[in-house]
Amino acid sequence: MPRLARLLAVLAVLPLGGARAEGIGFAAERAFPAAGACYGRRYDADHLARHPGQVVSSIYLSGSSRSLIERRPQADRIDPELDLTLRIAFADGGRAEGEIGCAETGGRIRRCGRGASCAGSFAVDLLPDGRLRLVNDDADSRLAQPVVGAPGFSPDATCRASGRFVPPDAQNRVFLLTRLPRSACGPERRD
Repeated sequence: MPRLARLLAVLAVLPLGGARAEGIGFAAERAFPAAGACYGRRYDADHLARHPGQVVSSIYLSGSSRSLIERRPQADRIDPELDLTLRIAFADGGRAEGEIGCAETGGRIRRCGRGASCAGSFAVDLLPDGRLRLVNDDADSRLAQPVVGAPGFSPDATCRASGRFVPPDAQNRVFLLTRLPRSACGPERRD
């Protein structure tokens, strides 16, 4: 195969940059279509024993891009967010659930949290294999000007005194979630 043809073949399979990378539509619409989607992961006792500093025993993220799509035409007047529900069970038996707003920046899901500077933040990456990667306290590494002052994120979007925070240390920084049936993110479940 001629050299130029090989180069073109390689370029054809590489993802394009910007809002339309890795398929059609924005990242939020692919990860959370208008019909809704659920992602989650439950960590078994063996995993938690190997990672004694991990505070999360299960994590579920669900929502729909329906309201984001409806508000996108008014983006010059409002800052449309992807509204999601985050549910976390902690290794110590505690639980927290909260509504999370995520900005769609450059075709990627970023700055997930709720307005208050003490709420912490996380980023969401849609991986090529369909899983989600949640990156805890990712404002500093992904935004030129961090929008959040407190480290870690709070699933119930309350301040440190009354909320359950997930520290952004090595064992609580990245969570890989698999797409599940929407019913898995239904009413509160006991793992």
